[in-house]
Amino acid sequence: MREISVRIDGIAISALHARGPRAAIMLIHGNSSCKEIFAHQVTNLQRRGHTLIVPDLPGHGRSGNAKAPRTTYSFPGYAAVLRNLLEQLGVSDCHIVGWSLGGHIGLELWYRYSIARSLLICGTPPIELSPQGAQSGFVQSSVMDLAGARMFSANDVHSYGSAMLGEPLDRRRKLARMIARTDGNARFWMVRNGLAGIGIDESKAVQECPRPLAIVVGSRDTFINIDYLQSLTYRNLWRGRPVLLDAGHAPHWQKPRTFNRVMNAFIEAH
Repeated sequence: MREISVRIDGIAISALHARGPRAAIMLIHGNSSCKEIFAHQVTNLQRRGHTLIVPDLPGHGRSGNAKAPRTTYSFPGYAAVLRNLLEQLGVSDCHIVGWSLGGHIGLELWYRYSIARSLLICGTPPIELSPQGAQSGFVQSSVMDLAGARMFSANDVHSYGSAMLGEPLDRRRKLARMIARTDGNARFWMVRNGLAGIGIDESKAVQECPRPLAIVVGSRDTFINIDYLQSLTYRNLWRGRPVLLDAGHAPHWQKPRTFNRVMNAFIEAH
């Protein structure tokens, strides 16, 4: 595994990259997070021989900030950058695993582009991109309001990170620094663009797209309306229902062994 930097649309995109004999997998992190949030999955998948692409999104981690924030910081904007990254790395098709914001970006890639072989989303409700859709899929709270905030105080970093991980955020950890580092415009425009309907209707996409989809959600996720997830109609949902794990918003971080078993079983099946 090595860290690479690829220039896309004038942005230096940092990514972990490993080549292996088995199918390629892209892991897409969440809002104000970074590629290292998938540390437990990277170790597992690399040991299993998969080609891996684990990027920092524009405005996050070690990637540069967007030159055109209003367009790049949107679900289709992010998806276009990641599709370009895959093409530059010579990846013609891959499985996608997306957490939270990464799941929304994954839905764009999976529905729009044939490069997406399958999709596993975690902590992501497929919604109609509108205020009404957001109200249906998400649980409103003061922490949820931080998702679109341009400025984060030290307390905001701790509150948001703790809610994301489902455990108190250690201010000394790299993730705390990466939350603080995140371009505030990335949060602001991502939420603004999503509420304005810029992107696919995700609830319609999961009804229509024939490619395999898996949904994993923590039973104690304070961000997601699980009843809403279970009420949707899906065309090709693995196991016919969302998979509930005993965790919060980040099952891949809190319960990595259980999550990895589910992830590997889905990938092996497709």
